[in-house]
Order: sequence, then C-alpha cells, then structure tokens
Amino acid sequence: MREAMSNAPWMLNAYICFAVMVTFADYLVLPFTAASFQARLVPYTGWLACMFYSFTIFFAFALAYQTTGRRAMRFTIALMLFLQIVFGTLELWLRTGKAYGNPYLTISPWRPIWTMIIPCIWIAMLYSPRMNRFCPRTDEVPVS
Repeated sequence: MREAMSNAPWMLNAYICFAVMVTFADYLVLPFTAASFQARLVPYTGWLACMFYSFTIFFAFALAYQTTGRRAMRFTIALMLFLQIVFGTLELWLRTGKAYGNPYLTISPWRPIWTMIIPCIWIAMLYSPRMNRFCPRTDEVPVS
C-alpha cells in the first residue's frame, strides 16, 4: 500500500488527503460542533462542503493504485470537480441576495473561492505534466 502511494505524484497524494480531510470534517466533525459555527461556515462553503470531494475519493485511490485506466480515473475526478464549478456558478447566477435572516440561505461573496477557484486549482494540478506522465495513454507503457 505504501509503495503505490509513494509512487503516485505528490499532487495526487495531496488531493487524496484534501478530499478525505474535507469529507471527514463535513460528516464526522461538523455535526458535533455548535450550530452557530455551522451557520457561520455555510455561507462560505454551501450546505455540504464536501459534496463533490467525497464522490472522488474512490477514484483518487483507484488512480493511485491502478496501473492501467488511470486517464479514465483522472477524468472522472476532473468531471466531478467541474460539476462543483458549474453548481458554484449557478449559485452565483441565481443568487437573489435575500436571505430573510437565515444564515443557511446566505451566500458570501467569498463562496466562489470554495466552489469555483479551489476546484479549478485541483483540475490544473491533476492535468499537470507530472500527472500526464503518471497517466499515460493506453498505447504507452505505464509509468510506475
């Protein structure tokens, strides 16, 4: 197990750690925090901060451990992150500015950092030259 993770590029290992930590925090830590903390966090991340990251954990580990089909796994992760960007854009476009005093309906002007910029950074890292060497085309010899 260590060998597969040590052979994976640092960008992939960083993404796996990030996705697991965000999912862990969202599902296991936040439910036990004070409601006021959750109410302060929701305008920045949305109702479920790990929505798209939790779906990519399986594919990120598959990308690290497989020797074939890596491009498909990477594409699936990028597709989920792209959906996060689309939903973040849709939230901003449909935003009315009326929250009626409810913090769960408030959309912070800083939310695009979480919903659009961070996923764009991860997509760029997953398609970096080092990751391209790690995810060869099917007609190329896999890099270990």
